[in-house]
Amino acid sequence: MHILSRTMSVLKAMKLVKLYIISTLFIFQPGLAQFRSAIERDLRRDIEDNVLDDFSLIEAAFILSGANETAKLNHYLEWYNQLLDTIKGYNLDRHDRIASASRVFAYLHSSWLITYKEEATTLTAIADEKRYNCVAGTILYNLICQDLGWPTEAFETPTHTYTIFPDFGHDITVENTSSIGFNIMRNLHDYNLYLQQFYPEDQRYQIGLDRIYAHENSKGRKINNTELLGLLAYNRAYFANREKNYKKAYDFVLLAQMFNRDSRSNYNFEINLYYRWGQQLFERQEYQKAFAVFADAVYRYWENDDFAKNCKISFDLAQRDNWQKRDWGSFQQLTNEMLDLNLLDESELDGLKGYMVNWIHLYEHTRPPEELNAMTSYWQQVFPGDDLLKSYE
Repeated sequence: MHILSRTMSVLKAMKLVKLYIISTLFIFQPGLAQFRSAIERDLRRDIEDNVLDDFSLIEAAFILSGANETAKLNHYLEWYNQLLDTIKGYNLDRHDRIASASRVFAYLHSSWLITYKEEATTLTAIADEKRYNCVAGTILYNLICQDLGWPTEAFETPTHTYTIFPDFGHDITVENTSSIGFNIMRNLHDYNLYLQQFYPEDQRYQIGLDRIYAHENSKGRKINNTELLGLLAYNRAYFANREKNYKKAYDFVLLAQMFNRDSRSNYNFEINLYYRWGQQLFERQEYQKAFAVFADAVYRYWENDDFAKNCKISFDLAQRDNWQKRDWGSFQQLTNEMLDLNLLDESELDGLKGYMVNWIHLYEHTRPPEELNAMTSYWQQVFPGDDLLKSYE
């Protein structure tokens, strides 16, 4: 039976599986072509190996905050360097790092971290308006302390992030959204009360009012400052998603993942975005692009059966298009990607074999023998010893 006719009869019943998941992204927040400026494109290329080589952390932070032109970036770098020089002028006691770090924290909250606002997600918002949220405040404090010679890390949870000093002799936790947040663990009871504001009331009681911090930590992880910067890219993705510009949001998520491969605060946001962007591409009948989005979703969320189903539906339709266009190159590429996912059961693999018969029939009459031989050789690699193809060897 001709595989195309069989596929068409099945496709009429196919529908994408919808994921009804409430996005909680970072509760404080709002491909390369999306990055219009040369600086943004250069930054993306620099972080492709998950390490910054050409850009400093503070440069990357301002670029991710929207300073995507040279003059604008230089303006904010000058602001940062002046701020750093001002702090260095306070004659900090290098022998008492904890007291000095506390003094820097107090200065920032008296001079720059003035107005807490959930959607003030960028360093430029601090420089221009003295507004901040936990992401922006933690990044600024961490990078200043790093430049003062005090190594810093952060801790990211599903709803929050804060500063950790890893080598002060004992754990020092800094809650950057409160002016009294330095070494906040000195009073765990009060910190639990503080964290309650980030949880709905019913969830607070379900967790236990005195266990909010323990709950947060059990679902979070330590991240370095490069990973911390990834939250800025997630913020950009969040705002693009809110405007229903799913392509732009998806591109920023891919950029964010290069900084932070396992962002605990963005799981639900990513899942929603994979569905929305994949669905939109599917409705536009851009099935190969839809497959690429759902395949990416499967790689990251392999336990989600819905993504696997949507991936296979998009794959079937994309391969139908590739057959209609007689585009063997794209057909082979998608086949390789699908086989790498290891999603197909035996009957679905048999469907690929049926497609192969069609391709071989076509190549027998339209292509040189060497191309036909290359095709049969490829499929014998995919299905070693397959009886269906032996006669074509």
